[in-house]
Parts: sequence; structure tokens; C-alpha cells
Amino acid sequence: MKSRLALFFAILFFSAAAYAQDYKKHKVGKGETVTDVAKKYKVTPYDIYRLNPDSKNGLKENMVLLIPTGTPAPAAPVKEKPTELVNTVHELQEGETLYSISKKYNVTVEQLEKANPGLAIDDLQIGQKLIIPIKGSPVKEQVKKAEKADAKKDVDAYIYHKVAAGETKYSIARDYDITLQLLEELNPDVKDILPLGYELKLVNRKVVNNKPVSAAPVADSIYMLYEVPAKETMYNITKKTGLTEEQLIALNPELKEGLKEGMQLRIPKAGAGVAAPLKKTKADLTLTLKKDEEKNLALLIPFNLARVEQDTVRAQLLRNDKFLNMTLDFYAGALVAIDSAEALGLPLKVNIYDSKETSRSSEIASLKNRLMGADAVIGPFFTGNAENAASLLTDVPVVSPLSKESGKKYPNLFQSVPSPDTAKKALFDYLKAQNANVIAVIDPKKVSSKEYIKANYPSIKIVATGEGAINEAAIKANLVKSGKNYVILETERSAMVINTIRILADAKSEYQIQLAVPEINDVFDNNEVSLARLTALKMMYPSVTNDSDTEGERMFIKMFREKNGYAPNQFATRGFDVTFDVILRLFQQKPFAEVMDTTASEQVENKFSYRKENGGYSNTAVYIMQYGDEYTVTEAPAVPVDVTAQQSKPTEKP
Repeated sequence: MKSRLALFFAILFFSAAAYAQDYKKHKVGKGETVTDVAKKYKVTPYDIYRLNPDSKNGLKENMVLLIPTGTPAPAAPVKEKPTELVNTVHELQEGETLYSISKKYNVTVEQLEKANPGLAIDDLQIGQKLIIPIKGSPVKEQVKKAEKADAKKDVDAYIYHKVAAGETKYSIARDYDITLQLLEELNPDVKDILPLGYELKLVNRKVVNNKPVSAAPVADSIYMLYEVPAKETMYNITKKTGLTEEQLIALNPELKEGLKEGMQLRIPKAGAGVAAPLKKTKADLTLTLKKDEEKNLALLIPFNLARVEQDTVRAQLLRNDKFLNMTLDFYAGALVAIDSAEALGLPLKVNIYDSKETSRSSEIASLKNRLMGADAVIGPFFTGNAENAASLLTDVPVVSPLSKESGKKYPNLFQSVPSPDTAKKALFDYLKAQNANVIAVIDPKKVSSKEYIKANYPSIKIVATGEGAINEAAIKANLVKSGKNYVILETERSAMVINTIRILADAKSEYQIQLAVPEINDVFDNNEVSLARLTALKMMYPSVTNDSDTEGERMFIKMFREKNGYAPNQFATRGFDVTFDVILRLFQQKPFAEVMDTTASEQVENKFSYRKENGGYSNTAVYIMQYGDEYTVTEAPAVPVDVTAQQSKPTEKP
């Protein structure tokens, strides 16, 4: 079995290359980038660009680079007092929402959220103080002066940076490689203040007469730069960024000549209003493994051995206890992950404990002394028990494997399943990024859903329903013929679903329509709901798992079947994904908590991107799936035909 595992992972993964020794001169190897070379010699890319100006245009094989022989001593940190903010501060009153406040101050909800990081829309409190973004600063006059300067030949051109929460003059000057003195000279109004939302004028020395000196793109307040790593594909970049291939080419015309390693691509920053933001870079964690230190993993499985001592009792429980069956499937997948770690040569020690868990209790307190020595704990399964474990094991990361919601937040607790609200937001963010016409047909009973859309996605048109009744005229009045229409349908009433999809199916002859469902519930399993029509409308939905058929999934099924004699279900696959992902994160160069906070990853059919909110960590990685031709399910956005053919499988009604 071990030989089969080793062969599987030899095919699926690649090992990281060893670093070369330090030299005054470096000959560029095949596929090397400036970032690679900088990491090898523990210098910054800026050091390489400074000594090798030609390297800004990309590296070529056998090119000789000059590398600094010594690393200069770090400069003493600049102690800068927090910049004074002169924004209006609003104290939340009873009945107010972010949407009503945004209207009062003539700003957007997105601007309010950016000015108040950590703001929880669903947990606003009376008396809570909100910073109101500044509008109407003297930027217009500033821009006019800059435009006159830009019209002159051989002078520095200007770019503009919008001040975000948490930034200081020093941090901005450092990011743009200019002095603090120059920043203040360019912006005389900000010597003593730095308002949120203010557009700072900055010198971009790479631009003269508004024309780039080289083809290298420029980062600014809207865009960030993404350096293309080795073996990257356009498909991977579209998955990482949420942009379509056409959008990427529009932002980076050089892509028409093909994607090349080392290229620097312009990608919209989060909240820039250009397109979907760049998420955390999804990493293949097997390429950066650190194997010089043993790690200890604790796996908490509710075997409840005392209950199953007798064969008759065991057989009855296996027939009737859904929780026991689910956790045993998870355990089977986790064992395959442990075997896989061994095949990778990881010095991992695993301790498996019977947590004796039920929905109301567990034996975590009695296991505390043994768990304190673990580098990470997977389990318990129920939310309350996981929170209890995190409170007892304050310095040990606790990964909750299946619970979606959490009550109390702990800095060492990681919820590995995205919540329904996170999934819903992922769908709406995806639709917003399409720059298409989006309308919503919402059940009248779902008042909170309507308020959520109004407050966070004001561009979405809500169709009046009136006690669930919907007619063709009401929908058509909000559709456009000039482009694509996404129609959100949110209800638990079968009659409303049947009526709406009938209207949409009939309207497809005149309009481009795609159906989007925030949550697939039992109503879609109704025999009266036509699967053919849902497929024709390419129904889209958010999912915590990749419901398409992938090569990685087929290989895992084969491996699992060889070990256990049967095919894995979704809980066994999740057992592998969660366990293997935690193991790989334990063996990275950076500390576990930092890896969890900064790195996204994907395993067989689950992906992980943890975000800290209100003191705890939640997984925010959600797939957007859609029904395809011939009753298949594929991942959106639509991928090239040859890839789609490999990633589709028969549609099953959820």
C-alpha cells in the first residue's frame, strides 16, 4: 500500500528545489525569476533590480546577475505617531443600518466597510461609532495642477493613492519608495492630518509623459502586481482572481502573446470596483515542506468504545447512528491522509483519542494534559465541544472539522467549513464582479435577505413579488437585452420556484439568462421542479465542495478503495482533505498560525482560506458551481471546453 501511495504522490506533487550557495555573481537557471534569486541569497528584489537594471524586463537563462555580497544592517524603525484623522464619526442610533447611514452621508456601504475594518454587518450595536469616509477633499484642484505638470516633457508624472484604514504617511512613502519629506511636499494639506479616502499625489518615476519607460505594469491604489510563477496557467489565474480570461487580457494586453513566467500582471485590488479582487494566493503546500522537525498531531474521534463493546450493540449503532457513521467515514479518510504524509517522508507523530463526544458533551477536559503537547488538534465535531476544546487548549490550534457555525470565538479555533452566510456572500460577490445585469426574486417572508441585498449590493434590482406571486411582466421589466442577466431566486416555496423557472425558461428566447440560487434546499428536489429547465438555465449555486469530477478526485477514490475496499463518501473525502491540509500546514517554513492566516490551499474537493473575524478564524473558500450541458455540474466561470469535459459528472439533485 505504501508503494502505491508513494507512486500516487510522486505523480501528484513535486518536491521543492534546494537553495544554492551564496555568490557575488549568479547565472540564471531555467525558469528562475527575480523573486527566486532574491530568496536564494536572502536579498530583496529591489537589490537585484538596483544592480541589474536589465532584470526589470525579465530574466533569461544563463543571464549573469550581480548579487550584493552582504546584507546591510536594518535601519532603525521609524517611530511615527498615528496620523490624526479628521473624519466625521457617527454614533449608531436605534433602527439605523449601514445602508441608511450611507445614504445620509452620501457614501457607499463598501466605503463604510473599508473605513471601519472588522465591522460586522449582522452585529451592529446602538452607540457604536463609525468613521465616515471623507468625500470632496481638495483633490480636484490637485489633479488639475498635476495634469498640467504631466503635459510637460521630461518631468516626473504623478499617480494617486487613496488612503485606507490603518495606513500612515510613513507606510505609504515606504510602499512607493519615496521619502516622507517628498510625500509631504507633494501634498501640503496632509502634514498634520491624513484623512481616510484622501487621494495622495505621488511621484511615479517609471513614467514620463504618461508613457511607461518599459513594459512593466505599475501598481497603484486600484491595482496590485502579480508575478507569474513557473508552470502557471491562465486557468489557474482566473480561479485565483475571479477574473475572466478576457478581463485579464484587457488589463494586460501583453497576454495576447501568451502567458510567460516572470510576467507582472495588473490585478484589481479588493474593493477597487474594477472586478473581483485577488484572493490569497493558492499554494501547493507540498512544494515548501520543512522536514527537519517532528510535529505532533492529535485526532479526536468519538468512538465511544464503552458503548460498542458488545457486537450486537455495535451492529445496531452502525445501522442507526448517523453521527457515528459520519465520524467513522471521516476517520477513514484521515487515515489515508496520515499514510500520505508518511509517503512524503514527513516526521509526523499522530495520537488518536476517543473523545467520547455527543452533541452535548465530550471528554476533552480529561484529555487536556495529553493534548497540550500537540502542535495541532483536529476535532471535536460539534461546535460547542470544539469551542470548549479551544478554551482549554489556549496555545494549541484546534481545527473544527465539520461544524459550520460558531458561537464564541477563540484565536486558536479554526472553523474549516464555510458558513451559509459566507457561501451566500461568495455568490453575490461573484455576480457583482461580472458587470452584468443582476435581479433578485426574493420570497416576501425573507425580509432579512432583501435588507442584506439593499445594504450590501445596491446595484441588484429586487423584483416585487407580493405574497410570493410573480408574473412575467414583473421580471421582464428588469431584464436587459443588451447583455447577460443573472436572476437570483431565493425561496423555500415550490410553487414560487416552479413559476419563476417557467417564466425564465420562456424568456430565454429573448434574453440571455442564468439562474443563481444562494442555497439549494429541499424544494429543488421536488419532482415538479424540472431538472431539464434548471439545466437549461445553467443554475448556479455556492458550494463548500467542488461538485465537479476532477482528476485528483478520481485518483483519491482509487487510492481509498484500494485501502478500504469501498468508495469514499463526502465525509471520508473531507476527512482526508482537512487532515492532509493541516499536516501540510504544520510542515511549512512559517509558523502554523501565520500559514493559516496568509495561505490558501486546495485538496481533493475542499479548499481552505482562513480569515480572522471577531477573534476567531473561519474558512471563507467557497466554490461557485453551475449546471452544465448533458446534466453535468461544472465550476463557474465556464472553463475551456477540453477542461470542462474532464471536470464534469452527472447532475444529482442536491
